[in-house]
Amino acid sequence: MSEQTPAAGQPEPQKETPDLATELREMGQQIEALFRAFIESERAKQMQATVAKSVQNVAAVMRETVEKLQSDPRVQRVEDRGRQALERARESQVFHDVQEALVNGLEQINAQLRKLVEKLEAERAVGTQSAREGEVNPPVEHVPLEAPATSETKKLEE
Repeated sequence: MSEQTPAAGQPEPQKETPDLATELREMGQQIEALFRAFIESERAKQMQATVAKSVQNVAAVMRETVEKLQSDPRVQRVEDRGRQALERARESQVFHDVQEALVNGLEQINAQLRKLVEKLEAERAVGTQSAREGEVNPPVEHVPLEAPATSETKKLEE
């Protein structure tokens, strides 16, 4: 073994460094070849056929179950009762009160969001203008809520 050591003051000979891009490209090609070999294998084809048959079986069972449920008079009675209960609820004052409270709350939230969006857009415009002039963007301020987003709570009768 005769290793040559550089003389003092002389640069070391350059060692061959692995090329990262080449190795990554090679790894990508190997992964691609692996997937291609798997997809084209008999095992993959068997798995695809099994999955397709299973999906068809599940769909058929679900179709049969839905047909049975639709023709069952008990299910039809429950469906009718549900519709009637929904209609009664829609006609009640409580339903209208809850709906009104939800609408009012959503209106307030939307108003606050609109203000926040307008403020952020204005700050972005100022920031863009400042960036053009070489300035730093100004800090973002906290946007307080003006009013609570809920209305009076009402106790529901049982």
